[in-house]
Order: sequence, then structure tokens, then C-alpha cells
Amino acid sequence: MSVKRLGVLCALTIALAGCGVSEGPQPIATISPHIITLSEPLVEVESQAQVSGPITFMDFYAEWCTVCKQTTPLVQRLREEFKDDVIFVSYDVDAPASRDVVRQYRISGVPTFIILDGKQEVISRFSGGFGYADMKQKLERYARKN
Repeated sequence: MSVKRLGVLCALTIALAGCGVSEGPQPIATISPHIITLSEPLVEVESQAQVSGPITFMDFYAEWCTVCKQTTPLVQRLREEFKDDVIFVSYDVDAPASRDVVRQYRISGVPTFIILDGKQEVISRFSGGFGYADMKQKLERYARKN
């Protein structure tokens, strides 16, 4: 299935759910139908606060997401490099087990990455395709200060 068809299908499903036509469960996340490329990163939150305690790196992805498939090996490299400093968790936004956490963090597009401080508060949130160096720099900013 092409990305364009998948986007149209998602938009149609959301529109039908909004009209009350669908009797199934409401979607757990609205996935943006436009294609996010590695040149379109979006930083939504960036904290200047001093971080104490271990940080958590959250990776929200989908199996069908092309950009997610490109960033997965980068996240794996980060896991190896920061294994002693950072807690890594990944969530498939389409998995039933991820519904609560997807709602909690209001994930509306994939890939989305969230960094939590030791108190489990969001200190960085970014979406789209990021390169390894950019992701590493964000982690170093918080992880190595502990």
C-alpha cells in the first residue's frame, strides 16, 4: 500500500469516526497523513532546566512508517552508547498495550521522541526524521550532567 493511499485511508477513517458512522473504538492517535522526511525535524519542547537523576528516552514509532524505519537503527546505536546513562523505551503507537502512554503524551505523529528527566517530566520533545548526531547531541545535553 502506498503512503499516499495510507494517508487517504487514515483521513477517511478519522472523518468517518468524527461523523459517528464508525461504531468501532476511537483512534488512539491521529497520525499526520503528510510524509515527514529527514529534512523536516520539529522540536516542540526544549528545557533549559538542570536535570538530576537518570533520564528516559522514549521512542514512538509505527511499523508502517518509513521514517521510523530509518531512525530505528539510530536509536539502537544510542541505546548502545548511552546504556549506562539513559533508560530507553520504545512504543509502537498501533499496539493496544501502548494506548495509554500514547494518549498520555498526546502523540499525533511518528516518529516522536521524548526525553524525560529523573522526575519523569518532559524536558525535550521532537518529531520527524533526525540524524544520529542531532539525537546524540540532545541526549548528551542531559545524560552526561548526572
